[in-house]
Amino acid sequence: MEKDFITTLREHGLQVTYQRLAIYQALFHTKEHPSAESIYQQVRKRFPMISLGTVYKTLERFSEAGLIQKVSPMTEVARYDADVTPHLHFVCLHCQMIKDLEDPAFDMNIPMPNTNGFQIVRRQVLFQGYCPNCRKRQ
Repeated sequence: MEKDFITTLREHGLQVTYQRLAIYQALFHTKEHPSAESIYQQVRKRFPMISLGTVYKTLERFSEAGLIQKVSPMTEVARYDADVTPHLHFVCLHCQMIKDLEDPAFDMNIPMPNTNGFQIVRRQVLFQGYCPNCRKRQ
């Protein structure tokens, strides 16, 4: 994973740093779709001098380069996913949990609409509702 990511960073003209590698690893090794703040808290354990601003800027650069995806801008805080393959997300409207939905019955090949001049650069399918834990509490 690390060698491939180093090569990918270089291919996208991004400098390879230990901080960038740590930020990507923190995201790559979780299914949680963390916020920049939670990634910062995790990376800070290894690199105490890293700033939250560095984490935000790095995540934005990774997202712009297509190395990660920003998930659900409809939540209060941007969340991130290292899995850039087409897949679905469930977003809990109460606790803001984001979970990958792996349903082979759902066809990800949704036909593109008439764009009326818009250039589509990304598409994302989100299902919003309530997770089992929040449903129990209601």
